[in-house]
Amino acid sequence: MVAEYITLDRLATQLSEMKHKHFSGRVLLKSSLGHEWCLYVYLGRILYATGGIHPTRRWVRNLTIAGIDVSNAADLQARIDALTDISALTPAELNSCWEYYLLVNWAKQGRINRNALIVHIQTTIVEVLFDIIQAESVTYEQVEQHQLSPQLTLIDIDRAFGLAVQQQQQWQQVGLTDILPDRAIEIVATDKFQQMVSVNTYQSIRFILDGKYSIREIAAKARKAPVAIGQSFRSHLQSGVLALVDLPDFLSPIDRAKQLHGLDAPLIVCIDDSPFVCDRLEQIFQQEGYQFISVMDSLKAIPIVIAKKPQLIFLDLVMPNANGYEICSRLRKIGTFQNTPIVILTGNDGVIDRVRAKVVGATDFLTKPVQSELVLEVAQKYLKTAARVIG
Repeated sequence: MVAEYITLDRLATQLSEMKHKHFSGRVLLKSSLGHEWCLYVYLGRILYATGGIHPTRRWVRNLTIAGIDVSNAADLQARIDALTDISALTPAELNSCWEYYLLVNWAKQGRINRNALIVHIQTTIVEVLFDIIQAESVTYEQVEQHQLSPQLTLIDIDRAFGLAVQQQQQWQQVGLTDILPDRAIEIVATDKFQQMVSVNTYQSIRFILDGKYSIREIAAKARKAPVAIGQSFRSHLQSGVLALVDLPDFLSPIDRAKQLHGLDAPLIVCIDDSPFVCDRLEQIFQQEGYQFISVMDSLKAIPIVIAKKPQLIFLDLVMPNANGYEICSRLRKIGTFQNTPIVILTGNDGVIDRVRAKVVGATDFLTKPVQSELVLEVAQKYLKTAARVIG
């Protein structure tokens, strides 16, 4: 489906049709201001939702619902880093939806119970839908790819959309139409504000009106709905005593790892004289978020590998000029590549080839034609995530 701008009514119709057609895949939405959201759908019901201005802040804020409170941490970013162990995730999971797959791991580890998990996911989905509705006009596109697995819970799209519409209507009814709940509130006229509220009130709220907490985060701390917080401060905002401030999102675990260690997605090199094999592997790996380089000239293979330093190498056995055995043997004599996984590709699944491949230092053996499931299984087996490489 080609992306097109649609109205709120049309959006409701599209989502309802998606439900009745048992669609599985992603729904991509984008506002005229450039804000983007993604709904992950399975058989017409929503698995998860992300995107918008503050995906990481949203995830952290909703951790309190799951019983994992980071709100009182002295260094919130450091606490997020400790909680979000990306070394437990594969590159495909990191580049698909890290928030969801961290929840999957927490569920496996027993760090979050099922009821809290469902509330967390449902709250996130309704909040994302609220923001989409608030944008009024968005582009809508369905992509039948990148399904999340396993399915932790399935949320009814009509019910979630109805809750989001109800919240947005309440937001409008109290005069907050032009206010985004992801913006922070800051005191700009301290003396005037102190005159307008009691001493106890001022002392209790001045720390959350410092421009560092969004309306949604203030609401979470106060255990109230964002609309109640917005309504409480609306008159003060209109008088100019308080002002709205834009907040940056927290760094996601992926961006944080890159910032701390200069990390990026793992690089895979394929040395094979077949354009078909190289193109197929490029399609498989780039779709899963890996970096990929193909080398079809075997004489150039070793200089390119030395220059690029990949984390995983796929190597064809039969090539003109230099065969896979020779290249593998030479790479193993270079200190940098003594432990780099090298997976042999061949159309001949013979015992002799396997033994010889092991002798020259190959890590594994994969027969052609390449199958995406097997190739990804091998890659995930031998590749470590960025955090593990540093660790």
